[in-house]
Amino acid sequence: MSASGQGVTGTIFDIDTFAVHDGPGVRMAVYLKGCPLGCRWCHSPESQDPRPELVFLADRCVACGRCVEVCPHGVHSVSDRGHELARRACRACFACVSACPADALRAVGRRVAAGAIVGKAGRLKPFFGHGGGGVTLTGGEVTAQPAFAAAILRGCRESGIHTAIETCGACPWDVLAPLAALSDLVLYDLKFVDGGLHRRHTGADNAAILDNARRLAGFNTVVRVPLIPGLTDTDANLDAIFAFMRGAGLSRVELLPYNPAAAAKYEWLGRPYGLAGAQPSPGRLAEAARRARAAGLDCHA
Repeated sequence: MSASGQGVTGTIFDIDTFAVHDGPGVRMAVYLKGCPLGCRWCHSPESQDPRPELVFLADRCVACGRCVEVCPHGVHSVSDRGHELARRACRACFACVSACPADALRAVGRRVAAGAIVGKAGRLKPFFGHGGGGVTLTGGEVTAQPAFAAAILRGCRESGIHTAIETCGACPWDVLAPLAALSDLVLYDLKFVDGGLHRRHTGADNAAILDNARRLAGFNTVVRVPLIPGLTDTDANLDAIFAFMRGAGLSRVELLPYNPAAAAKYEWLGRPYGLAGAQPSPGRLAEAARRARAAGLDCHA
């Protein structure tokens, strides 16, 4: 690994060493913590906060009170109402996690060195095979930790490992451009073209996202569109995205089916799920793919 990457650390919340949906071949997907968007349907709500945080799996709790005994900040209480958490008091010391005998409390997020990630990828290199496998940095949001991401990408490249990033593009171009240049593939998330809809459902403006998408036409880029029932999967929104892609010189799109399983993660974090009860519409994926191809795009669904 180059000297410029030595000592660079970042915060991740997971590593999947057999990922098959985040780029070509078998990949090691590294999930970075922190995201500037707050999408109502986010499948990884534990990725949004850049800091390590506590999750609570209520169905595992045996109400033993060990967490109450060891917590120095009074976060936990156990009574006839069950186990309750004063989450705002938590300082992420995670003494409760170590003390819990039922694995009901877990720490999500840990600091790691870029060199450790590159080393792990190097050991897995023989398993990436000949199908173009490699390392994908995802999240969360890769551009939220640009120095850390760049160190990993550069180290993987030096080791001859295929690199990819998945990004929402909500950042200045001068942050995204160096990471795109270090990536063999850019997976670019687009939710809405309409700025009002984007702000309403993600909490942020999309002007920079659209501008960055246009600039990425010069890179090996695949646009990813999550099909969120009644929000991003409408005919009007999909047609707007496909028309934007054609105008921007982007030709490849991947449609991502909605997965309602994320609701449990919101419970673990003590947060409401903004799409409770939503279900994918039968046949919607096929219709969305038909519309993409009718717009002249190379569509994978």
